[in-house]
Amino acid sequence: MKIKLIILTLFSFGILTNLIAQKPHFFIECNQALGDTATKYARAYERLMADYLEKAFPCADISTQGDVYLKLDKDRYNQITGDEYYKIGAYCNDLPHDYWVHLVLNDYTEGKVMVVARCFKYKKIDCIADAGNVRVANDFGSLTQGCKTISQRLIDMLGKFEICAFTGPVAITISSDLDSTKVENYGVYCNESDQRYHKETEIKNHTFSEWKLERKGIPWTEGTMTFYTDEMTKTTEEDGCHKCKTGKREGGLVTTLTSSMKVKGTGISHDSQFKGKKQDDTRIELQFLESGKYLVLAKGTSQPVTGEDKVVTKAEGTCDNQPQETKLLPRDIRVPLRVIFGPYDGKATDKLLQQKDTKEVKDPVSNEKQTITIDFSLTQNDK
Repeated sequence: MKIKLIILTLFSFGILTNLIAQKPHFFIECNQALGDTATKYARAYERLMADYLEKAFPCADISTQGDVYLKLDKDRYNQITGDEYYKIGAYCNDLPHDYWVHLVLNDYTEGKVMVVARCFKYKKIDCIADAGNVRVANDFGSLTQGCKTISQRLIDMLGKFEICAFTGPVAITISSDLDSTKVENYGVYCNESDQRYHKETEIKNHTFSEWKLERKGIPWTEGTMTFYTDEMTKTTEEDGCHKCKTGKREGGLVTTLTSSMKVKGTGISHDSQFKGKKQDDTRIELQFLESGKYLVLAKGTSQPVTGEDKVVTKAEGTCDNQPQETKLLPRDIRVPLRVIFGPYDGKATDKLLQQKDTKEVKDPVSNEKQTITIDFSLTQNDK
């Protein structure tokens, strides 16, 4: 009856593994050990891999199949001896949560042993790292070296995944400028004479935003931001053959329209939610590449600010004259954050990622120019 209780308890803990682990968790097993030598060293191989993972990813909880066997033996012994003060051990932290490391040891031909290691995303059973295999002699020294080689190979492959979160300050500034003039100019004919149509649109926009962020996890980021924007658009239209609204004649008309706005704002949008709580709409994503480099992707948006768009219109000519008129039109302004920096040298197993960089980009369609700076110092979380 007591043995059944242990099995039921393990089953209950297995259900709990569907919950999100508080820390990244590796579970290591070498159940596939075929042959006398392989069976003899299976648990040692698990422990060696655990040591490598603990050094590479200090934030992670790591357990092995051997750890579970030891606890089961202890539970079985105390159940048999009837220790009234004994409580069944907790297995929830030992069973797979995030990463399942599958190890293989097989006695091979000609006195060789084949050593294999793979890592899976546990919930999806998706192989994210396959270290292949090595074949070594079945003596202690060769087998130990083979396990070390394949373990290090697996760690190197896992270096492109952010398992332990990098946290720390990230400062970004963006200075955007658009200074453009668009001209339409062609001949028109009316009143038995040649005239011209000329339209000129001038745009002068400047926006500066400063983001002072703190990366808290993957990829959750908090912080503050401020921005200032100054926009001006002026359109002058000279139509030598303007058709009067009365429809009776055509003649020259010069129309001008000027739109301008200056506004300051602060604050980061809180529209997103995480675990039922509102979060800043900012993300700092780290994308690690197989080349041993990484990209920094920053995303976010400011709180909306309502500014007043000052619109001035005027028309003078042979007809349809319009005296100067000024309107103040409310307009909501949001400043987005969408930048990519890198690639920089670095892997997910590094302890520190640090850069200070400036780049200039130009939108090929609008011709808007941006000067973007980033300054960050991210430390791998070891807790």
